[in-house]
Amino acid sequence: MKTFVKSAVVAVAVVAAGCGGGSKAAPPPQAAQVAQKPVGVRALTPATQLEANVLQATGSVRSKQEATLSAQGSGTLTRVHVKVGARVKRGQVLAQLDTSNARIAADQARAAKAAADATLDGATGEVERARALAQAGSLARASLDKAEVGYRQAQAQAAQAAAAFANAQENLRDATLTAPFDGVITSRNRNEGDYVSPGTAIFGLVNTQELEVRAPVPEAFVDRVKVGSVVKGTINPSGAPFEARVTSLGATIDQQTRTVEVLADVLPVQSAGGVQLRAGALVEIDFSAAASSESEQGQAGLFLPSQAVQAQGQQGFVWVVQDGKAQRRDVKVERVLPGFVRVVHGLEPQERVVADASMPLQNGTALQVVQ
Repeated sequence: MKTFVKSAVVAVAVVAAGCGGGSKAAPPPQAAQVAQKPVGVRALTPATQLEANVLQATGSVRSKQEATLSAQGSGTLTRVHVKVGARVKRGQVLAQLDTSNARIAADQARAAKAAADATLDGATGEVERARALAQAGSLARASLDKAEVGYRQAQAQAAQAAAAFANAQENLRDATLTAPFDGVITSRNRNEGDYVSPGTAIFGLVNTQELEVRAPVPEAFVDRVKVGSVVKGTINPSGAPFEARVTSLGATIDQQTRTVEVLADVLPVQSAGGVQLRAGALVEIDFSAAASSESEQGQAGLFLPSQAVQAQGQQGFVWVVQDGKAQRRDVKVERVLPGFVRVVHGLEPQERVVADASMPLQNGTALQVVQ
């Protein structure tokens, strides 16, 4: 009995010792008490207007008059008067085909026309006399009808001969190739001695004085470009400046690039660098002056790089830096230019936005803004 009591006392003492030791247990791991390390981010303030270099488009220069000159007749080239690079005037003779057969045909047609005209003159006299006699009652009706038929036949033959003569003259003219407008010869595909037929390309001709710029402009921006406005441009890669006047805004939108074709006539002003603007050149067009207006200056909205916004259509969100922490902010946006969006709702001008909205952030994540 005494043994059992002693054992119980020992057990109680052990339990008490264990409970006393629990009050002196080690504190929670130190890592749990360490604050979250701030995430380094780049931040930016929304722009109230786009910089001028953003409102630019890369375009190409083309001639308003460009043609491939082909032979209109058949024959051997006997003369080629111009070379590649030659400047020519409208109506200037560029090449000559052999006209021997054409001249013979023209002479034959001229003779046939003369004969038909003589026959018509005789038939005209006969029918006039027959009409006079018939009116006086001295000529039978059948004789008058015969004279009338002869007259109409002579008329038809004369008209046919005149058409044949005109065709022969046209064939003779087709043997001479002339420039349809002022320009520069850009290619020569045939030489003296070559046989050509209608449709054979002989020269390429470009009017280098009448140039226009074709530039694809984003659809969200094109409505702010007005026909008649003057835009500035630079030639790649020389950087030589020039000016152009907007003449046309495309009626359709390219389904792939979401751009609209804008055409502008190059103004005849010598560039400061003395660099000639040529068809086919690449140019940068600055539409900032054409797009600026009082209505635009008062237009609501803030501009951000597309990378700073996570958006599907017009709905999206940004990460705002507030008191050193990330705060998700729902916004409404619209696409303005490639790489830029306009925030039309949900953001204040003075707020700072994380430059990359795809970063794995959460509300309350500690942030450290870095350059």
